[in-house]
Amino acid sequence: MISLSATSYDPGGMLLFQNARLENPYQGQRRGNVTATLDGGSSVYDGGYSITDQTFSVTIQAPTKAVLVTLQYLISFYSQVILCCEVGAFNAIPNFALNKSVLALHFRITRRLDT
Repeated sequence: MISLSATSYDPGGMLLFQNARLENPYQGQRRGNVTATLDGGSSVYDGGYSITDQTFSVTIQAPTKAVLVTLQYLISFYSQVILCCEVGAFNAIPNFALNKSVLALHFRITRRLDT
């Protein structure tokens, strides 16, 4: 189950997807880069781990028009939404696209709320 809601009280700013699951609930990477050096070696920069480097994805088959209208409303009026799913509760920046009858949702995590 996945729920989306506005970050402040808004009776029209909530969606619940009963049978949806994240496609990539467990992921992780460290911030950093590797730069080649003139001596043939490399310089490694490790910036550590942050939950904000994650983007969660979910697809919904044949969403209703009401779902699409509510998603447009949430994205139009809120810079972030509250995402609750099997791995926790988060503030996230949402985006979505409808391709034929498949709704693709992506959530860039900005903060964990359940710790």
